[in-house]
Amino acid sequence: MSTEFISNLDPIDFLSEDPAIKNDFIQRLGQSFSNIGFVCVKNNFIDISDVDAFYKSVEAFFALPTEVKRRYEIPELAGQRGYTSFGREHAKGSEAPDLKEFWQIGQEVQGSMAVPED
Repeated sequence: MSTEFISNLDPIDFLSEDPAIKNDFIQRLGQSFSNIGFVCVKNNFIDISDVDAFYKSVEAFFALPTEVKRRYEIPELAGQRGYTSFGREHAKGSEAPDLKEFWQIGQEVQGSMAVPED
């Protein structure tokens, strides 16, 4: 059983004038992404109305017909960005396809991604 925990970070620590507090934030952020791949950010300055709007847009997207959503799959990126439909991924060591669909987001590097045309 893993003893790793997702770091619960506060960006105020990053903005601290105390170098030790700022460095601790940076170290914990890096370790969490390296060891687990996730981090929890509290007091993140994001307006709750923006969060609500985001969830509404996500719900609207996933309510679309499959043939519409599949226009947003980017095969050359192997599911690392955009839409990934049901059955495209498999758990490590398993032949059974995952029963999930999802949308990957992340940093975009100029000239590195194909964008579907509407």
